[in-house]
Amino acid sequence: MPLKGINMILIALLLCCAWQTEAQRPVAGKTADEIFRAHFNPIPLKAMDSYPSAYRAGSRELSKLKTDSADLYRGIALLKAGKAAAACISLEKPARHMKETVSNASEWYLALAYLRKGSIAQAEYMFHKIAETEIHPYQDEAEVVYQQLIRLRTK
Repeated sequence: MPLKGINMILIALLLCCAWQTEAQRPVAGKTADEIFRAHFNPIPLKAMDSYPSAYRAGSRELSKLKTDSADLYRGIALLKAGKAAAACISLEKPARHMKETVSNASEWYLALAYLRKGSIAQAEYMFHKIAETEIHPYQDEAEVVYQQLIRLRTK
């Protein structure tokens, strides 16, 4: 490969690394409410985990998936309506079922619900847990929020 091509690749990599670092840098002065508003989106990234077994579920498992999906979307609706405590109740059950199809999204929204209702320690724990989970679809965003919460705590 010509030297010019290698230089272009190196420059592109450096720019990507710089952008990634900037995107994950916590913003000083944010409140928990501002962090919540910046990261709440009522449409989940993925309502399906990356577990292939979820796609081959039997009728018994499918009925459970329907219940968990209903709990997830009920929790999101409650969170959107500003009812964080009620959202936590709806989201805790599906978030605990790690092999169910909605657990990743439920964990994310449960963490946001804890944040919204002011349970910062619980929110911080959940965001850290998500950030440490390699295949979690919200891993990167959870790391950003976790770092912002740490910054809030250390003010």
